[in-house]
Amino acid sequence: MMSDTIRPASGQYEMTRLGGRGDEESGPRPDDAPGRAARAATSAGQFFSTLSEGAWDGAKTGGGKVWDGTKALGSMTLNGAKSGGNKVLEGSKTLGNMTLNGAKSGGSRVWNGSKTAGKLGWQGAKFAGKAGWQETAASAADLGKFTLAPLQNKAWGALSGHALQQMITCGLPTMAREEAFIEAYNQLLPHLVEKHPAAAVTLQAVISLANVALQHHLREPRLMRQTEPDAQPQSGSAQPGEVAVRGQFGLSPSQANAMKRDKPAEWARLSQQTVKDSKRVSGQQVMAEMLNVGMSLAGVLSGNPALTARVMSTQLRNVIYAGARESLQATGSLVASRKGTPGYGVNDDNMSTNAAWYTLNTLAMGMLQDGLIQKALPKGYSVSGPEIRDAAGQRLTGKALHEMGTIVSALRSACNAFIETGDAFLGKHYDSKQVGDTQKFSPSLPMKDYVRLLDHSIARLSWNNFANSSTLASQQILAAITKGHTSPALSSLFNNAGTAAAFGLTYKMVNQIYQAHSKVRGAIAATPAESPAPASIPAAPAESPAPVSTRDPRPG
Repeated sequence: MMSDTIRPASGQYEMTRLGGRGDEESGPRPDDAPGRAARAATSAGQFFSTLSEGAWDGAKTGGGKVWDGTKALGSMTLNGAKSGGNKVLEGSKTLGNMTLNGAKSGGSRVWNGSKTAGKLGWQGAKFAGKAGWQETAASAADLGKFTLAPLQNKAWGALSGHALQQMITCGLPTMAREEAFIEAYNQLLPHLVEKHPAAAVTLQAVISLANVALQHHLREPRLMRQTEPDAQPQSGSAQPGEVAVRGQFGLSPSQANAMKRDKPAEWARLSQQTVKDSKRVSGQQVMAEMLNVGMSLAGVLSGNPALTARVMSTQLRNVIYAGARESLQATGSLVASRKGTPGYGVNDDNMSTNAAWYTLNTLAMGMLQDGLIQKALPKGYSVSGPEIRDAAGQRLTGKALHEMGTIVSALRSACNAFIETGDAFLGKHYDSKQVGDTQKFSPSLPMKDYVRLLDHSIARLSWNNFANSSTLASQQILAAITKGHTSPALSSLFNNAGTAAAFGLTYKMVNQIYQAHSKVRGAIAATPAESPAPASIPAAPAESPAPVSTRDPRPG
């Protein structure tokens, strides 16, 4: 926030400038003209001189007439003065009465109006206050129900299972990615970016092109796979299968059939929405890579190689996280539905609730994380992404970097695991609740669905790359505006708010695409291999495999 406001200079300004003979707006008079006082005296002298001469001539020629006229004039003046005085007195009395009556009437009306306005204002204030209090109380009650409702189904075991699972499937990948983030940055900066800046920018461009290609040529076609045996490709652009649409919006087969029968236009809209959201996930990857290449090039051209190194190390960080996280998610699970009722995914409304929770939790944990790191490091040390500096402002290297980097990575891992525990718990809660079930602690090692690395991990890359690149770009803009003079608290708030907004605004879209991919993978896995059965033995119906998990905590 700027501390200097624009204020007008103090002082008074003359609207007109007075000259020797009046204001100059009317125009100056000639310099040789007499002043006002001199002109008035001359006119008066001329008038009285003429008057005296006329009076003397009149006295000589008609003194008697003058005397008679004077007497008549005096009589008329006296009579007129009497008559006028009486009328003035009567008028004054009438005016006084009217003024007094008007004042009394006006005062009464003003008082009545004031009482009425005050009464209405008080009633309005009471009504507004009461309505505001009721709204506030209702909001607080809703928030309390939202926070405590998942725990009312005695799901403490499930909550413990989610916490333990996220310590493994989220905490460990986060620890690994942060360690790699810090080490890669401090190796790339002196050994590649500073020595071979052109090669660094070229490498970044290649990485960005590869990320975009993965979205368009691998992930998107996997979502468009038709899982219905009798599905016929529609004319025009590619259309997703029914399973993908149901998975995206958390619809059961019966709900989908009813919508296709009774509301075909709505079903067509949802199908188009699935296509659009899939392309938007790819689109945000394109935006992220444009920012990444732009910042990488800007770092080289502006003599800021640290920016170029940070962009590259951030992308390495996200690749490690996406691969490790989804591999562990496919390996084990510690939570299941209590009755075993298969879920269809979180529906549209509940997904919006999850997005709000995730946004607020990301902001809170980000602020907490920064505070904990500042307390854990020696006094005077500072952290900015992968860069750790000592009290003298020097970048850490060697053993000191490894020790401090481990502390920073561990705290980031703990906070991210907390975020994902809440997200996974709420997601499973709504997924189960929609089909009349609850969740429970249930350890298992499915060790399958590793093909999620071909779509789920790639979608996660888009999400994380977009959030990281947009936040980093915002940081550069803030630094340019403030010339780097920003307090640590304000910088932390700005950075974490940007990260929470980037993840929160795209949460619903990305996580619905997660669900769509999950349901398509499950349907493909459930499709029996096309092999001819012996003629004498009828083909046995294929067993439905264990459902593929549709809910897994997200990014970080």
